[in-house]
Amino acid sequence: MKKSIGALVAVWLGLALFVLPAADAEDLAKGTLVVEGKAVGITRVYAYARPGFFDKRKQDVVVLLCDAPVPAEAVRDVFGLAKLIDAGTLHCVQQTINTEKQVINYEVKHKRFGMPEGGASSYHVFTAKTFDDRTIAGRAYTTSPQESFEKVPYSYDITFTAAFDPMLNEKTGKKLPAGGGDLGKAYLAQNRKILSTDVAAVRKAAPPGELDKTPDEEIKTMLELTAAMTPKDPKITEGYINEKGDRGLLSATGMFKDQLQYGTIEMEKKNGEWVVTGESWGDAP
Repeated sequence: MKKSIGALVAVWLGLALFVLPAADAEDLAKGTLVVEGKAVGITRVYAYARPGFFDKRKQDVVVLLCDAPVPAEAVRDVFGLAKLIDAGTLHCVQQTINTEKQVINYEVKHKRFGMPEGGASSYHVFTAKTFDDRTIAGRAYTTSPQESFEKVPYSYDITFTAAFDPMLNEKTGKKLPAGGGDLGKAYLAQNRKILSTDVAAVRKAAPPGELDKTPDEEIKTMLELTAAMTPKDPKITEGYINEKGDRGLLSATGMFKDQLQYGTIEMEKKNGEWVVTGESWGDAP
């Protein structure tokens, strides 16, 4: 699975350092993922809530179902998972489910797929047994055999139960001071770092040897692309933190091409520092 330089830049600058506790002892998964006639047994489940894709006031639940344990730091890390998938040591199905119990996005993670397999489809279904703000249980499955973009056949059928922390808001978290406190400062510092398009900073933040063969011009181009999609002059309007003090949610406004945009920023504490684990912007609050 090829990584884009732009996406890697985001990771190195602290945009995608995801952390999530390992699955609880009561979390259970049982089923199979079949790719090109070869079945793997799915035995692990991880779930987490995030602001809704279509309505930020509601929560979506992401369910990751795999055939082996996933390191805590890789559960929500796209590239961390991709590394394990590419090595052939992990095979997973992921569904994002909204409050109406609909699968709004799916991903099937398997080394056999040259291109990522995912999107939105009525053939990928979730049937709920339990679904509230802290627990999700039911069946995730394909209603018929599917084909990847490269015509690789696959299907899956998995039952599971998983607990998760609800999305942070005024009911589930503690309100942060004006400006978002330390979380707000960390986010604004990251924003400035992106907009600076500093090639030297990216090379310094990258793993040793990762960018040795990448020309400065290519890195610069991807930095400029990332900066073009990053809000200018963001202002934190509201924020909440969980009881443990290791997860937070910020609301913000910012400018995209002279148009006011509204953002939702998910943050977690890693090694004593706040990092962004999710960020989305739109033209409505």
